[in-house]
Amino acid sequence: MNQNEIKFFKKKELLLPDATALPFGYLAKAVIIKVRRKLWGKWRDRNARIVWTAAGVSDVSGPTDNVRNYLERKTIRSIMREVLPEARIRSACEVGCGYGRLIMVLKEFADRVVGFEREAHLVDVAKTLLPDIEFYQCDTLDRISQMGKGIFDFALICTVLQHLPDEFCRSVIEEIKKLAPRGYILLIEKTESIKVTGNATDADKFISRARPVSIYKEWMSPFALVKAKERVLENTYDNKSPGTYMLFKDPQLSK
Repeated sequence: MNQNEIKFFKKKELLLPDATALPFGYLAKAVIIKVRRKLWGKWRDRNARIVWTAAGVSDVSGPTDNVRNYLERKTIRSIMREVLPEARIRSACEVGCGYGRLIMVLKEFADRVVGFEREAHLVDVAKTLLPDIEFYQCDTLDRISQMGKGIFDFALICTVLQHLPDEFCRSVIEEIKKLAPRGYILLIEKTESIKVTGNATDADKFISRARPVSIYKEWMSPFALVKAKERVLENTYDNKSPGTYMLFKDPQLSK
């Protein structure tokens, strides 16, 4: 504020109870700037997509996040112990691993663990926190097999498919099958229509949708559903049916 403006306000002794108390010139300028920013921002971001942050990976934080992580890792661990009761496996991967919130459990069972993630900044965090796990940034989740990082005995994807429109979701599922063609695949996704969004088709905007287990069973064919277990989170979470653990296996695996 220059000296003339200061003198103006002192002379009038304005208390400015609302914006209309401002001189017309200042008010008009503020409106023009606001409109310009809104229009420019809309043009500039017309091709933008939603970017997932560390906070978006889990919608809770602090002590609550600690409890949630424990419950989910415990469940994944118990499922893997059922299908891998004795021997370790050679390799496991997680698709859409974020900053590595759950992938560390796979390291308890597999000699080699690989995480694939679209957001480069989350990959950077994961590499720093978990140097004994391989992390790779991928531009899209439906072409991971083309990266040439091998095939796996076990693949995991957690609350990623529920944020994708149907066509792209099916493409990602087909890709996961290519990653673990002779192994197990664990999907952890929303299966009850609670806390869902109206948007179900625009992949550049936030989507939260539910698909019943029967749909995933159909889309995962010829992989067979061998276990379905309710996803249990902290008891303070307002969605009491947040999803289902769905374990599939290649039908050629021995019983």
